[in-house]
Amino acid sequence: MFFGRKGELDCAFANCPKLPLCMERMAKNMRRYGVLCAVLLLIMVVTPLLAMGEGSAPISDSPSSGKTTAAAQGSAGGKDGTMKVLRASSNRVETMSDLDYVIGAVSAEMPPTYHIEALKAQAAACYTFALRSRNEQLKKPDEALSGAYLNDDSAQHQGYISKEESKAKWGDKFDTYYKKISEACEAVVGKAILYDGEPIIAAFHAICSGQTESAQVVWGKDIPYLQSVLSTGDKLSPDYASTLSLTKEQFSSMAKKLDKVSLEGDAAKWFDQLETSKAGTVTSITIGGQKVTGQQVREAFGLRSACFTLEYKNDRFIFHVSGYGHCVGMSQYGADYMARQGSSWEEIIRHYYKGVEIKEL
Repeated sequence: MFFGRKGELDCAFANCPKLPLCMERMAKNMRRYGVLCAVLLLIMVVTPLLAMGEGSAPISDSPSSGKTTAAAQGSAGGKDGTMKVLRASSNRVETMSDLDYVIGAVSAEMPPTYHIEALKAQAAACYTFALRSRNEQLKKPDEALSGAYLNDDSAQHQGYISKEESKAKWGDKFDTYYKKISEACEAVVGKAILYDGEPIIAAFHAICSGQTESAQVVWGKDIPYLQSVLSTGDKLSPDYASTLSLTKEQFSSMAKKLDKVSLEGDAAKWFDQLETSKAGTVTSITIGGQKVTGQQVREAFGLRSACFTLEYKNDRFIFHVSGYGHCVGMSQYGADYMARQGSSWEEIIRHYYKGVEIKEL
C-alpha cells in the first residue's frame, strides 16, 4: 500500500493506464515523508542528549549509585534543589526549593537589620545544616518527620517562616527586609560548609559570653570544627547580660525539675561548688546535694544560657547570666560585629567553624 491520497490506492496493478502518473506522485510523497521520518528520528536521538547536557541532577542520591559522600549527595543541592519541611503549625510537610527554604530559615533565625555579610554567613549555616539533614534523611528516614528532611522547630533543627509569615512579622518593612535577606541567600545557597568532605553541624546561637563554647563542654562530644573561639564583640550587645531574681519558694519550685534535689535548712547552703569552663559555661554545680550541669540548670530555671553565676543575697537567689543560647558554633551577634568591622561572610564562617572549607556543590 502506498502513502498517497485515497484515489492513488486504486493503482495497485502495473497495467493500470494511470500508472505513470501514480508512480510520479508516489515518488514525490516518498521523498516528502522520508524527510519527515528523518527529522523525527533526529529529534528522538538528540532530545535525550540535550536533556543530559543540561546537567540536571536527581533530587536525591540513591544508595545504589555507590556514592555516599557529601560531594555526591550535594549534587542535588543549590538553588534548584528541593527541601521538605515539617511545619509545626499545620503538622504538614511542605516542599520548596533550597533557596526559598534558606530565605525562610534566615528570616526566622537572624534579625534582618544585621549586616549583609552576617546574613550571608547565616544563610550558609542554614543551608549547610539543611543539606546535612537532607542527606541523613535520604539514608535513614526518621518516621517522626513524616517524609520531611527537617522541621521548623529551632529547638530541634532550625526555624523557618514562610513569605506570608514574614509579612506579618515585619509589617511595612517587609519589602526592605525580604529583599535584603533574599539577596544574601541568593549569593550563598549552593555553597556548603564542609569538614572532611561532609556538611558540618552548622550550630549557631544568638550571643556568647565573649568566647564561644566547644561541643565537648556543651554536648559531651568533641567535634573538631566546633571549638571555643574568641568573639569579643558579643559583650557590646545590649542583650549580653541578664539576671533572674527568685525568692526561696520560687527557687525551690523550679529546682524540683532537677532530679533528686533536696532543699532543706539554711537556704544559703542550697547550692555550692560551681565550676566553669574557660568560656564561662557552668560545667557543674551542686544544688540540694546533687551535682548537675549548667545546661540542666539553664533548662530548669529558664536561663538564657549556661554561662552564669549564682548568689544568695537578701533572702533571694540571683542568677547573673552572660550570653544567649548554647554558645556553640557561630555567634550571630559576633558575626554581625565582624561584618561591621569589614569581614566577609567567608571569613566569619572560617572564624567560628575551625578547619572547614566552603565548596560550591
